[in-house]
Amino acid sequence: RGRGGRGGRDFRSASTKPAEKKRKPPKPETFDLVILDPPTFTKTAYGAVDIENDYQSLAKPASLCVTPGGVLIATNHSAKVGLDDWLEIVRRCATKAGCQVKRVEIITPDDDDDDHPAMADGKRPLKVAAFTLE
Repeated sequence: RGRGGRGGRDFRSASTKPAEKKRKPPKPETFDLVILDPPTFTKTAYGAVDIENDYQSLAKPASLCVTPGGVLIATNHSAKVGLDDWLEIVRRCATKAGCQVKRVEIITPDDDDDDHPAMADGKRPLKVAAFTLE
């Protein structure tokens, strides 16, 4: 055979066409304020989202949409997710998105808020925080 390679093809004389440029995904628009308020569970034609397990898939893209110096207001309605764990998830996702978390303000409902009552353990399922991102 003498030309090397399988089937006698000579791979040394590859196409002389310039390599096609790979398209980069478009950068998302950015906003001074982004609100992330997903339902606890939803099922659509595109799949299911369960905020107890999938919050990262929402928090990182939301962080990418925040203008430096802007605010991400995020919520979590699951009683199974603790406040500190959830705050750490959002911080980690923002960092992975290339943002620095400058400040976190936890927003709590008033004690007499009947729309978001406390559970038997005194904790409220609704968690809300404002993350200032750089």
